[in-house]
Amino acid sequence: MDTDQILKYINNEMSELEIIEFEKLLKDEKNLSLLKEYTVTDHYIQLNKNDFDYQKASSLLQKQIQSTKSITKTRKNKSNNYLKYAAIFIGVFISTSLYFYNDLLFHKNPVTDQVTLQLDNGSLETIKENDLFKEIKDEDGILLGVQEKSKIVYKNKKDSLAQTKLTINTLTVPYGKKFQLVLSDGTIVHVNSGSTLKFPVQFIPGKIREVELSGEAYFEVVRNEKDPFIVSANGIKTEVFGTKFNVSSYPNDPFSEVVLVEGSVGVFKDKKRFDTKKDTFLKPNQKASLIKANKSLDISEVKTENYIAWVDGVLLFKNESFENIMKKLERAYNKKITINYQKIKTEKFTGRFDIENIENVLQTFSSNTFFNFNIRKNEIIINP
Repeated sequence: MDTDQILKYINNEMSELEIIEFEKLLKDEKNLSLLKEYTVTDHYIQLNKNDFDYQKASSLLQKQIQSTKSITKTRKNKSNNYLKYAAIFIGVFISTSLYFYNDLLFHKNPVTDQVTLQLDNGSLETIKENDLFKEIKDEDGILLGVQEKSKIVYKNKKDSLAQTKLTINTLTVPYGKKFQLVLSDGTIVHVNSGSTLKFPVQFIPGKIREVELSGEAYFEVVRNEKDPFIVSANGIKTEVFGTKFNVSSYPNDPFSEVVLVEGSVGVFKDKKRFDTKKDTFLKPNQKASLIKANKSLDISEVKTENYIAWVDGVLLFKNESFENIMKKLERAYNKKITINYQKIKTEKFTGRFDIENIENVLQTFSSNTFFNFNIRKNEIIINP
């Protein structure tokens, strides 16, 4: 018996066969003892956290018990009395830790439900999207830019010629939200949910304009042949002089990709600059995919609208696997989605959604290929 089995059992993620086998393991006193040691240790770790909310955890436990009653009934007669008590023991001690454990994994990047802007000095500002007008200033009170709802426009200072050191800001966009930046050179960046963008407040004339992305963003780069623009994103780099392109490079995806909409870009890896003789140029309607496992770079022809529809608030899927679609829905709707139906993960779907809520989207998919889903507060469980 291992930790993964314990978590899977408590989260009701096991199949009927797995449940039967797990309960057989619990008949061994060593396994039962191991289970208790794990849950007690983890429980006290959570109690020592400053942000531990016992009232909230108790409420979540009660809801979990209520939501799993129907599932429990189907196997109730199969369990011995000591198994029932073991389940209660596990539930009391582990449910609180599971809440924080799952929350930490799901919201690892970012960790808040609000858009945030970290200034160069480390201070963090929460960006409220209903603010019609807000000045963004540095620690010295100097105006950097202006926020207009879901957009920040950075000023282009005339005295930047004398600037020798870059001042870096970091925008973090949580799941369920999108944001727009206008950089000091006029470059427009649409930042997708679950993404982080590091960028200079002012670019230094005569120097490379470089930003760092983790997640997904669509760039409309202002042309400047003297100062190339480079996007670094988890191992893949894109160098441009002025063009429109999309970069997707989420840490938990096995690939990073660049899709060119307009202009010409150079795609490369593991060095500072693009080499015109050795590296790859992209043409419009082409995609460069970097497989993270073996660092291989593949070029293919694509329809760009499939990759940039999100900028206009449209979820567009073209012959995509169910598993990959669920990842995108997690980011778009800020829901943790667990798939307990192995067969459906690789099935391909095509669809378009804009104003639908997550329940309507899942109902549409299930009407074509039957599966069950259960929506809890911030989690969705998919079963056969």
